[in-house]
Amino acid sequence: MTKKHSVLLKEEKCEGCTNCVKGCPTKAIRVHQGKAWIKEDLCIDCAECIRACEYHAKYTKTDQLDQIMESSEYPVLLIPPSFYSQFSAGIPAQKIKKSIINLGFEAVFDVADAAAALSRKTLDFLNNNSGNYISTSCPVIVRLIKLQYPDLIEMLIPLKSPVELIAERVERKLKEEKNIDPDIFFLTPCPAKLTTVKRAIGQNKSFLTGAIGVENIYQKIYESLADIELEEKEDQLISLATIWGSEGGEEGILRSWQELNTLSVSGIKKAKKLLNEIERNNIPEAIRYFEITSCVDGCIGGVLNVINPFQAQFNLEERIKKIRQITQEHNLVLKKEDDEFYNFALSQKITADNISKLDSNFKKAMQKLEQLQKEIDILPGLDCAVCGAPDCKTFAEDVINERASRTDCIFMLRKQLSRLADDLSILANELPPVMASKKEEADDS
Repeated sequence: MTKKHSVLLKEEKCEGCTNCVKGCPTKAIRVHQGKAWIKEDLCIDCAECIRACEYHAKYTKTDQLDQIMESSEYPVLLIPPSFYSQFSAGIPAQKIKKSIINLGFEAVFDVADAAAALSRKTLDFLNNNSGNYISTSCPVIVRLIKLQYPDLIEMLIPLKSPVELIAERVERKLKEEKNIDPDIFFLTPCPAKLTTVKRAIGQNKSFLTGAIGVENIYQKIYESLADIELEEKEDQLISLATIWGSEGGEEGILRSWQELNTLSVSGIKKAKKLLNEIERNNIPEAIRYFEITSCVDGCIGGVLNVINPFQAQFNLEERIKKIRQITQEHNLVLKKEDDEFYNFALSQKITADNISKLDSNFKKAMQKLEQLQKEIDILPGLDCAVCGAPDCKTFAEDVINERASRTDCIFMLRKQLSRLADDLSILANELPPVMASKKEEADDS
C-alpha cells in the first residue's frame, strides 16, 4: 500500500487464510496465489483486517517517540478522550499529562475540550437547521459514506472533528502568543486518524503533523507515573466531554443539555446496517442526529489501544463519575467562553469517491460489464470466499480484470476436472487411428 493508507500488509507473514477477506466491510482485500493484497481505492483504514488476522500480517505504522523527539523542535501532543480509559480513575489526569511532558513534549492538550465545544456547536446547528445529520467525528464512517453511500453525504454535518478543531486552535495560539510554529501530534487509538493526517476530510490539509499510536507510548507513560508527584492545585480535572471516548458519548452530552432524538451505533457491521436503513428511508425522520463509530464500544475499542475495551469502559465510567461529583453535573462542559476561538466549519465540501470498478474507458467498461454478468451466471453464487474474494460477484470482477482465473474457484475447478476426466475416459476407450484401421480391415475379412 502507498502513503494513502495506514493499514499495511506484511506479505511474508500472510498465510492466505481469507479471514481478512470475509471481515472487510468494503471488499478491499483479496487472496490470490496464497497471499493477500489490498485494493487501495476501496480501503477505509477501519482496521477490521488487523483484528481478524491471526498471523499479524496486517498492521499500522505510526510515528515513533524517538523519531519525534529527534526531528521536532517544539512537539505538542493531543490526548483523545479514550486515552484516559487506559488508566484507572484513581490516576489523576494531570499526572498522566506530566508523564507525557517528561517524555519530551513541550505541551499537552485535551481533545475533550474541543469535543465539548463541538457538542455545543452541534446543538446550535441542529436547532437552526432542519433535517437529519450524521456526525463527522469518525473518519472511517465518513470514508465509508463517501465510498458506498454517496447519497448520504448531504447528511454529514459540516463541522470539523474535535481533533482538527483543537489542532487548529493550538497552532494559532502558539503562533500568536509565543511566535512558535509547533509540530502537533495526535495520540491515536486507530489507524484511520493517522490516515487523516495524510488525507484530510473536508479541508485542504490536516492541522496535524503526525500521529503516534497508543501502544507505542503507553508503557513508558505507565512506568513513570509512580515517580510523579502533584501539588493539590495541580490535580485539575478533565472535561466531562471525556465521555466521548466511548459509544454514545457524543449522544449523551447532547441529550444531557436538551431533549433531542438521537441514535448511537458502534462497530462497522452495525454501522453498515444502520446506513443501509437510512439510505432506504427506513429510519424515523424524528431522529435528528446519528453518532456512528466504526470501532465496537467507540474509540476505546480502537485497535491501537492497550487495555481491553471492557476494562477501558469501566475505567472511563469511573472517571466520569468522579468528574460529575466534583463539578456538580455538567457545569464544566457548559462553559462557552472559549468557543469563539474555534473555527468549526469545514473549508471544503465532502464529495463522493469516484471509483471506476471495471475500467476507466467507458467502452471497455461496458464490454466488461457484459462479460461480468456472464461470469456471475457461470459461478455457483455461494459467496464462500474460498477463491480468495469476498463473494462471487467480486471474484467475477477479478477474473475479467485478469487478477484471478476461473479455476481459483474450487467449484469451477471441480467442473473442469470432471470434464477432463470424462474426456480422458472417452480417450481411454478409443484406439489410435492406425490400430483402428487395422481393426476395421480385420472385421471386414
